[in-house]
Amino acid sequence: VGKITLDEWLQGTDALRISSLPILATALRELDDLVIQKKEPIKRSFSSAASVTRRASASTAKTHELYNRSRYWDYAQNADRAFGELYQFCFTLSKPPQSRNMDMETATALWSVLLSTRYPIISDITTFLNENSSYRGANKDIWNMVYEFCRTIHPNLDNYEDDAAWPTLLDDFVSWKRGKSLDGAGS
Repeated sequence: VGKITLDEWLQGTDALRISSLPILATALRELDDLVIQKKEPIKRSFSSAASVTRRASASTAKTHELYNRSRYWDYAQNADRAFGELYQFCFTLSKPPQSRNMDMETATALWSVLLSTRYPIISDITTFLNENSSYRGANKDIWNMVYEFCRTIHPNLDNYEDDAAWPTLLDDFVSWKRGKSLDGAGS
């Protein structure tokens, strides 16, 4: 699993002006609400709007913000794009160095955290994967296609096309889910 160096940590917290754990917790909660939970952005205070116009002197600007929210406001402009960037970053960070794959346990855990709020179908996909141990890992293609599948296919699979070019893992999931639905209808 990925590592963040001390220098990267210090650069990031310095750029965001994070000075304590409670402020870090606030920043993470606000980003989670915006990017993962798809909540409306927090309201800008007058001082934060002014600080955006003074980015060049952000380190010396006197504002009432807990931390430098300039990135937050950038993400708020297009939270879906920010989510896509986060999703891609999580794959790179979570796979072992020098590997092209991440183990399926890590992938399903990340999918549960990242996708469950936006796409309820991921819960069925992770259940399928947990019940079916033949899938050992997720490469970049699987990682991206699971996201695309969740974004485009309805939870009841009514818009799934059998001849579409989904990876075998997702075709197998659809067969499994349809089988489960038939089993439930026949009971």
